Amino acid sequence: MRLHLLEHDPNDMSHTNMTMWAERKGYQITHTYVCRNEALPAVDDFDWLMIMGGSPHVWEEERHPWMAAEKAFIAEAIESGKPMLGICFGAQLLTEALGGRVFPSDQEEIGWYDVTLTPEGRRSFLFEDIPECFLTFHWHSDHFSLPSGCIRLAKSGPTANQAFVCEGHPFVGVQFHPEYTREMVTYFAHEEGHGWKQSRFVAGPESVLVKTDTISDTYWLMASLLDNMERKFIHNA
Repeated sequence: MRLHLLEHDPNDMSHTNMTMWAERKGYQITHTYVCRNEALPAVDDFDWLMIMGGSPHVWEEERHPWMAAEKAFIAEAIESGKPMLGICFGAQLLTEALGGRVFPSDQEEIGWYDVTLTPEGRRSFLFEDIPECFLTFHWHSDHFSLPSGCIRLAKSGPTANQAFVCEGHPFVGVQFHPEYTREMVTYFAHEEGHGWKQSRFVAGPESVLVKTDTISDTYWLMASLLDNMERKFIHNA
């Protein structure tokens, strides 16, 4: 199996829960750092596309000249019908490509907060063996409307659409960050936390660090989601 990751963070954050899962499976992993203007692959060069998170906004094509080519590439990948997972900014790019709308959120969400499954989420293959309410890390200031033909699977306090699947197609988006390891969260709190403006759903870096110390494992959530997608979309089980 060949996994390809579209990366939007210029820092090398390639050791994630997602890459650990792929390595344990023995799958091939390749990356395109679109934020560095790296060349995009051919759609035939991979079996599963992962669209990762990042700080840009989907409407900033003039500020980020690479974005137009990436959007065209995602549209081509959608036409190919290959499995796709978008995370945070990646979910927003996928949403827009599927016809949804992305917009600034009324409430930022940064820190460890619960996600709750909708009734459809509780019945979905994607969240099989995942609790109805689970803790995960969030970091976003934008949100999106649900594209036509997609099913809302999860929500959080300020965010109506935390996860969706495109009915009849192998496309999944999640707004939260299951790929983050404890080490990544610790790094971000130290390096970026000074810019987090505390509010009801934005934790300060100190409280994020304290909470992170109480969490023994974040891998299980990413592994469960990918296992469930693999079973449904790759093995057709």
